[in-house]
Amino acid sequence: MTDVRDDAGSPVDAGGCPARKLTQPGDGTAPDLEQVGEGRWRIRSFELARTVLRHPEHTRQGGFNAENFHRTGGAGGTTGPRIRPPILYLEGEQHHAQRRAAARFFAPRTVESYRPWLEGTARRLVATVRTDRWSDVARLAMGMAVQVAATVIGIDRAASPGLHRRLDVFFAPDPPGAGPWLRRWLAARRSTAMLRFYAFDVRPAIRARRRRRRDDLISQLLDDGFSDLDVLTECVTYAAAGMATTRELITAAVWHLLDDDVLRARYRAAARDERLAILDEVLRLEPVVAHVLRETTAPLTLDGPDGPVHVPAGSVLDVDVRAANADARVAGPDGDHLCPGRDVPRAVPPTLLSFGDGHHKCPGAPLAMAETEAFVTTLLAVDLEVAGPPVVRWNEVAQGYDLVDLRVRRTARQGAPRTSARA
Repeated sequence: MTDVRDDAGSPVDAGGCPARKLTQPGDGTAPDLEQVGEGRWRIRSFELARTVLRHPEHTRQGGFNAENFHRTGGAGGTTGPRIRPPILYLEGEQHHAQRRAAARFFAPRTVESYRPWLEGTARRLVATVRTDRWSDVARLAMGMAVQVAATVIGIDRAASPGLHRRLDVFFAPDPPGAGPWLRRWLAARRSTAMLRFYAFDVRPAIRARRRRRRDDLISQLLDDGFSDLDVLTECVTYAAAGMATTRELITAAVWHLLDDDVLRARYRAAARDERLAILDEVLRLEPVVAHVLRETTAPLTLDGPDGPVHVPAGSVLDVDVRAANADARVAGPDGDHLCPGRDVPRAVPPTLLSFGDGHHKCPGAPLAMAETEAFVTTLLAVDLEVAGPPVVRWNEVAQGYDLVDLRVRRTARQGAPRTSARA
């Protein structure tokens, strides 16, 4: 993990569109498919990446610590209690059945019914931003993401400061240069936070829903026969997917918008559909999960730059989402720039692969965009000044970036933010 306190990719002119911030633009010369190590291939082409992600017969989840799960045969291994695999690691009919059961919580119609609640939650959080102290956008964004995800999951203490502290510990990455002893201590601290998350948050919710079911994920899992330990595993999976990732999306969007007067003015004046289009483009440019990994379970033949490439079973296919999302054949020649409303092929979503693709495509995409739009719109309705750019850190598990310390406060005068986020 590396701390960066520079521009991390300064804007350059491309028809008025600012450049991505989290990496320097590529030169477009890297091959679509390249072997980058023993048994590992990197994919940079959008079409090839989508082909791999839509190929469930010969691949399985290869990231987010899936290799440890596959190696032990389950979180309990051979000695501990057998734990049902979380949806993130499931394949085949098991995966489809569990995904269908949870789909209603993230359906567009359901998400639309959440709007008044999302906007009210955003207003309460933004009301804490004051003129006499700095507020970290990442912490505010995490507050939004925790309350939304916890409510959908069915954790009754969604607004509890204790829950937020436990999740802060659990999701905190190891600091740069951490030695083995520090890493062990941090791992133990995260394990303790997990136990406390179960004891103080998940277990009480399970007990309440055993008495009376509600319209939430925990109730659905209990209806499907999940044990308490299985419910905890699923809650952690959905928490990681719905909290940490949405926090990063919100923070990246606020960074871009506060750093560009024209884009910010456009966002503030736009109707909701256009605001969502701007956020879609931010996520395309700055995908929260920058690499999606698949492990081959059988030999696979892919189209390489010089002809067919035969990939043996047990290999890792590393989809470089940032490169695929900037693929000029899909995104256009200015794929390294933030241009809301860009033309993409009809069958391609505006976020390209930022929510994944195929059977493991993120089911919570509509909710993530809705809560991001509610929070960003509410925050940008306030006149702010910015202390400086955020700290950009690499997250090894998510294979993406963590943004922290993007500090803002209300300004007493009216108008645009007093200090550029690049200052």
